[in-house]
This record gives sequence, C-alpha cells and structure tokens, in this order.
Amino acid sequence: MASKRFKRHRIRRWIIQLIFLGLFIFFFLQTKYGQDILFQHLFFRFDPLVFIIVSIAYRSLVIASAFSIILLIGTFIFGRFFCGFVCPLGTAIDIFDAAARSTHKRQFSLKNGKYLILLFLVMSAVIGASFVHFFDPLIIFERSLTLLFFPVITYFAGFVTSIMAAVYTETVIALVVFAGILSLGFVVSRFWCRNVCPLGGMYAFFAKFAIFKNSFGDGCKECGICEVECPTGAIDMKARKIDSGECITCLRCVHECPHNIVRYRINRAMVPFDIRRRQLIGTVCASVIAVPLARFFIHTYLNGRFIRPPGSIPEADFLNACLRCGKCMKVCPTNGLQPSVLEAGINGIWTPHLVSRLGGCEKNCNLCGEVCPTGAIRKLPLEEKTFATMGTAVMDRMRCIAWEQDKVCLISDEACPF
Repeated sequence: MASKRFKRHRIRRWIIQLIFLGLFIFFFLQTKYGQDILFQHLFFRFDPLVFIIVSIAYRSLVIASAFSIILLIGTFIFGRFFCGFVCPLGTAIDIFDAAARSTHKRQFSLKNGKYLILLFLVMSAVIGASFVHFFDPLIIFERSLTLLFFPVITYFAGFVTSIMAAVYTETVIALVVFAGILSLGFVVSRFWCRNVCPLGGMYAFFAKFAIFKNSFGDGCKECGICEVECPTGAIDMKARKIDSGECITCLRCVHECPHNIVRYRINRAMVPFDIRRRQLIGTVCASVIAVPLARFFIHTYLNGRFIRPPGSIPEADFLNACLRCGKCMKVCPTNGLQPSVLEAGINGIWTPHLVSRLGGCEKNCNLCGEVCPTGAIRKLPLEEKTFATMGTAVMDRMRCIAWEQDKVCLISDEACPF
C-alpha cells in the first residue's frame, strides 16, 4: 500500500518539477529579439539570494527582486519546498541522479558548506564585491542554457530556418561548472543541494524555524526505509530525528513509510545549528582575501577599452550588479555581446562586452537593458540609446586605404549606421 502511495506521489512530484523546469525554459526561449519582455526574468524576481547579495554589494536596494521575500515567508511556514519542487537546477540534478542510480553512492556530507558559502557571499558583499554568480542555482542554469545549449539549438535550427547560429567565445568554463554539478551525483544524490548551494542554505536557515515539518510519530518499527529514500540525508534513524534544514519537503518519507509513522505536520521545535567557531572565522578570512584577489588578472591592454553594452552603469557598480546570467548576450541580434573571461579580472568572468568584429550594436535595439534583471544595464529608450556612447572608434591611418594609399574608399562611411 505504501509503495503504491509512494509511486503516485513520485509521479505528482515529477509533474510539478517538470512544469517549473518547462516554465523556466519557456521564459528562456522567449528572451529573444523581436519579442516583448514581460515575464522572462520572473524566476530572478523571486530569488532572495540575488536580492540580498546584490543589494548589499551594489549599496542600493534591488526593488525588482523584493518579491523574493514571499518565498522566504513561505519557507518559514512550509520548509524548503522551493528546493524540492521548483528549482530548475535541482530538477536537472534529480534527472541526472535518476539516470545514474545504478552507480554506487557513498554517504558523504558537508552540510555546513552551504551555510558557510552563504556567509562568504554576505561578507564579501559587505566588503564590496558580489560573487553570487558563481553559486546561485538559477544564474548557473540560465547561463548554462545560454552558453552551452542555445548555440547547439541555433546551429541545428539554421538548417531549416534563417536563424543565425549563436557563437560564444567562452563555453569551456561554463561547461565544466555545469557538468561538475551534475556529476557530483556519482558521489551522493543531490550533492550540490546538500553541501554547496547557498540559496539552499538560505532556505535551510529559515526551514529550521519552519512551522510545518516532517517528524516521527509513535510506534516506529525502525525499518529504515525513510532514511534510505531521503535524497538529502536529512533523516537520522538512530536518533529518530529529521533535520528540517536539510529536508527539501519532497515528502518521499511520508508516502514511503509502510506504517504511516512519518508525518508532515505542525512542529515548532527548532533544529539547532552545529557550525564551529573555527569554520566561521575561516569563512570571514576567506571573504577578506577574496575581494581584493578578484580584482587581479585584469588584461592591461583592455583596461579602459572594455566595451560594455549601451546603458551600462559604471564599471565598479556593474561588476556587483551584473548576474552573469547571459540574458543580454542571448537577446543580442548581432551576437556581438560576448562573455568575458579574465579581461575584467576574475570577478569579471562571464560579464557581457561587445566584440565588434563579431557583431556591432544594432541601432534600433535596446533589449539588453530590457532583459537585465538587476539594472546593471539601464533600460534606455531607443531615442536615448541612439546618443549613448559605448566607446570611441579609432582609425589606424597606417592601415586605411584612403589615408595610406590615397585611394577612394567609402566602406566605413557606408557601414556606419549613424
């Protein structure tokens, strides 16, 4: 009976997860040139990690993401339901874990890791640098779709349509990050969610105080099924405890329990933290070191010549406000916006810059500012965008036919849209 109930619940949960995953991908595909920008950045509007870290680092409240407070309130009531049902990266991890289920998995836990990474992000933001783009699951998934999957989609679509294949100059690091997150499932299921994800750490913090929790009732037969089925290792069968901070409220234990002992109900008991003082001090020291280190390795030749999208805020603020999600690059009709590597320093990786040799800035396009979730690229009206200066063209007279060879040449005059 419990097995049938579990199968029905598993099907319902997969349906909900796939709906949210499909919705995220739908918004991604709708972020394109010629399409009105309506709900394409809805998921980022409800991301509390982006809201808090960017607001602190940018020294300005990101009002657009204030809706994320709703999810924090929901977590305080119902637990980490976002991680169990909504997160698209979590769903991708579940799909990969299901495919790799035959692989032997060792029990491995660094559950304090996500709290320490969250503390690292907050302290770094206080000092003056945002590193949220390295760890936020929504940003990672959106960036992976842009830099890895979108070029493949446009390449094959080009055989039957007139769509120009998208090409990006940096895909290797993005591929390593995304593949690494998925392959951690060979170690233990939901490794990223258990040990690394700071957004999960933020939800876990509030879930420890959640009103509704999974808990054991009387008469447990100690069969251990719930502990085996738990994807995040939240259940300690010997101690008869369920850590609500680790629990992603998937309810597998509730529906799999053959004796109907595990219940999801009101439980106001607070689950304590077990973070050591040495870990806290080490995390704070790491943030103090990381902020100045992130400004190293700036390409000296490009210093002052880095061309940001039109309407970009000043560089120091841009690095803190930009999410590196790739929306502006995907929507660029000329494919001129490209992800940087180390040209703007370590913390400038994946930030957009214009590579004119690949594609110029379309005169009648202002979509990069429309799709930017945080306002790192301002929303410029087309009239204002016409007068926005991204850089100054410099003519090399030694290579110009008209100057060097004294011949008639009007190529630059014909190509210039202004």
